[in-house]
Amino acid sequence: MLRSGLKLSVLLVSLAIAPAVFAGGPRWVAGSSYFNSSVKGQPVHWKNGAISYYLDQNGLTPLAYHTLLTGLVAQSANAWNNVPTAAVSITLGGALNEDVSGANVTVGPSGISMPADIQSTAASKPLGIVYDSDGSVINAFFGQGASAASDCRDNGVMTIVDNVATDGTIMHALMLLNGLCAANNGQLSVLQYQMVRGFGRILGLDWSQANESMFVGDQITADGLSGWPIMHPVEYVCSITGIPCTPNGMTLRYDDMAAVSRLYPVTAANQSSFAGKKLTAAATISVQGTIHFKNGQGMQGVNVVLRPLKQGSNTPDIRYTVTAVSGSLFQGAAPNSVNGPNDSQGNPFNKYGSDDTSLEGRFDLSGVALPIGSTIADYQLSFEPINPLYALGYSVGPYTQGQVTPSGTMPIITLSGLTAGITVNEDVVIQDSADESYASNDASELEPERIPPSGEWTDRVTGYGHTSWLEWPIRANRELTIEANALDESGMPSENKARLVLGAWNGTDAAGTLPVSGTPQAFNGDQIGLTTLSVATVAAGSLRIGVTDGRGDGRPDYLYRGRLLYADTVMPTRLSLSGGPITIRGVGFRSNAIVTVNGVAAPVTSVTPTEITAIAPPANGAKGVVLLTVSDPATLGVTAIQDGLSYDAMGGDALSIVTAPLGTISSGVPMPFTVKALASDAKTPAPGETVTFTVTEGTATLGCGLSTCMVLSGGDGIATMNVSANSTALAQITASLSDGASVITEFTGSSAPSIASLTPDLYVAIGATTSWSPQAEVLIGGAPLAGQTVNWSAETGATAGAATSVSDPSGVSFGQIHVGPLVVGADVPVYACLPGNTTCTTFQIYSVHPEVALLTAVSSAGQTMSANQTPTQVVLRVTDAVGHPMAGGTVSFYETLMQWTPDCPPQGRCPSAPTLATQTVQAVSGADGLVTLTPLTGNGEPTRLYVTAVTGNVASLNFEIELHP
Repeated sequence: MLRSGLKLSVLLVSLAIAPAVFAGGPRWVAGSSYFNSSVKGQPVHWKNGAISYYLDQNGLTPLAYHTLLTGLVAQSANAWNNVPTAAVSITLGGALNEDVSGANVTVGPSGISMPADIQSTAASKPLGIVYDSDGSVINAFFGQGASAASDCRDNGVMTIVDNVATDGTIMHALMLLNGLCAANNGQLSVLQYQMVRGFGRILGLDWSQANESMFVGDQITADGLSGWPIMHPVEYVCSITGIPCTPNGMTLRYDDMAAVSRLYPVTAANQSSFAGKKLTAAATISVQGTIHFKNGQGMQGVNVVLRPLKQGSNTPDIRYTVTAVSGSLFQGAAPNSVNGPNDSQGNPFNKYGSDDTSLEGRFDLSGVALPIGSTIADYQLSFEPINPLYALGYSVGPYTQGQVTPSGTMPIITLSGLTAGITVNEDVVIQDSADESYASNDASELEPERIPPSGEWTDRVTGYGHTSWLEWPIRANRELTIEANALDESGMPSENKARLVLGAWNGTDAAGTLPVSGTPQAFNGDQIGLTTLSVATVAAGSLRIGVTDGRGDGRPDYLYRGRLLYADTVMPTRLSLSGGPITIRGVGFRSNAIVTVNGVAAPVTSVTPTEITAIAPPANGAKGVVLLTVSDPATLGVTAIQDGLSYDAMGGDALSIVTAPLGTISSGVPMPFTVKALASDAKTPAPGETVTFTVTEGTATLGCGLSTCMVLSGGDGIATMNVSANSTALAQITASLSDGASVITEFTGSSAPSIASLTPDLYVAIGATTSWSPQAEVLIGGAPLAGQTVNWSAETGATAGAATSVSDPSGVSFGQIHVGPLVVGADVPVYACLPGNTTCTTFQIYSVHPEVALLTAVSSAGQTMSANQTPTQVVLRVTDAVGHPMAGGTVSFYETLMQWTPDCPPQGRCPSAPTLATQTVQAVSGADGLVTLTPLTGNGEPTRLYVTAVTGNVASLNFEIELHP
């Protein structure tokens, strides 16, 4: 036999085959699975309202001996039998075949062993009453300690309904009386009250919410308790020992009598079987209807309250309170796209409750008796939320996983002159209920909607069974977090609206399949109403996301705010061992983002929804690929890049030689050994890698003065080390990366004249032209050589203005090179050679992108002087994206000259300054990247000059020149 261990107030009730509850009337309603289709939407009940109970053979305690208990059980059953408009007959059928005790109810490896006549299949003894003298039977069913004497308020009487037939009728149940809670007459009185509640649950009645407001602020009154139903969900009055307890605990309230009359009405067809009882419809009033959202959908889960008005006033008489819950016949849970068709115990979600949407907001307040002594009365009909705490085993209404606060302003309606036999229909539309201010995502599972570029969106789960379908492209080896925060109509987080669950699928997964990853429960996040799902990617592709209600529900008031926290790329992909700036691109970033690299915090310098800049820490011994994470401390969301960042080289990186000393070179003359670090595709430059230059054979001198030197590759992947021969013996220099890639050059020294470059490489804007005067030094035996002819030449992209030049007294020879225009990726060598062209030095000209050029101030950007003085020229430098001086870069200076005014006062308005002149001046940077501006002046008048310098697409520099009186 299956069972549930959910503990309820006063008595613990479980339906092993039917964990779902539909309250505010029937406890269970036949659904669209398991039950015969002909009974779908009908309350589960005992056939013909007849229950025969069978008593245990022994007593409960010496005080609660068998004969006494027989009477107490009968009195408790008669509380329901005596409802004049309910077709209920609970009668003694005889005795069980044994004394049920811990000796014959035991727990073993295969489950619970028990006598045959209390098993779920014992339909011939449909209700067994077990006297559990020492609590051992209760412990066997519900776990060790479940019968503790310190918890008699909760475990005095416990019920189990364990067999429901497919025709919607109950076939078997048990009621267990706890002998540990029958030690004195006070406890016996409480035990009998608990038996009345137990019979109500076995009949198929659910918990009911009525007169709850009197417990807020301890406003309990006698009238309030007179209308407080015996079938209330949580015991507010009883102490933990059970004494004292609810007054008049054997007397059903009007709400209880109406509920049992609705479930078991006396009709013309069955009245003859219930002598002395009245036809329910003729003897009671009925108020029925549907409560609707503004868009027409039924509003489920609203507590509908009916009270007569005191004669001659508009004050409701709370002694006669009767309630029902809207949508009690409609399903409170249904299959959903994330959790599939079944709950965690394998039971179909749609086993209970109809799927007929016309019942979604329907309420039924029938079987209501008129106040004592009245034949006509005015009534107040009102609507209220159900206590959010009433969930799972305490649930009131069709929603068992969590209640939903009604949407909009609930009306109060007066119904005048109601008499027995009347039926009133009241359909209510809540005009200020949730509207469609947020458009719902109507995309399909196979054609999901693209997540907005920011990674955040607001939407609603509207329409029964609706799912928001979204998608986003992903890379392999990423971790991401999906978040959905349920909101109320005001936009505030709430756990009393949608119970959001999340699912993640591969973009190629077939429709209708369960997600690769999903959240079985809502609100697993660290904030109110927040549900989160972490996903790890293994391949590049598309991520499909589903956001839906965990109950399979959907309503106009199910708003939510979604976010995808996803780090896609990081630049640069390689860091030097000392760390440095990084840029992370993705979606869903917020200003509180925390970044770590290899587990160490990386200070964040700026955040936008799609980009974070941070300073990566030093490697501290790490080499190769490291983990990068971005986390949100508020939601605990995390995204990670597992393979996109490394300290130093990544696997597969390579080196190529750009220039190198080779063959016989002049001894003591430094010559550049230049290499280029490349990514694994052998094409893309690999910046920020450590290139190690080592003398691996013979003797030679490296530029750092050691036998091993390390240089970081620049943004273009270039790394250079000056080397010089110091003997005529063969020397070998190896350049290598940490992943093992290496290149070698070999040379021998010579005492013949040598030549070396003195000026750095030239970087020229793509498409620009410029002139350049590179400098080469001629040496012999390490000393300058004057009067030496030097031959100049260049590859395509540059020309030598003069074919030769002669070294000056310091051994320096100046070239005249005309450059450009250059195409993208141009790498143009310029040669300076000694006669015979066997001894040469090489200069490199590179084309760079002007649109990403940068500007820096060199001098005079910002001057303050008197009006009779003349400002000096402003000098700026144009560089490429990695800091090299850029030739051929166009800089536009936008100048606005305004009449001088004093500074703004501490309070009041700033003085207005008229504009005297404006002009735009352009300048083109030279080989050193410098541009100059002669500032606009007022010819001796006091002025303020505002200048904005702009180059490329991203660089600008603002400064001011003040000529004051």
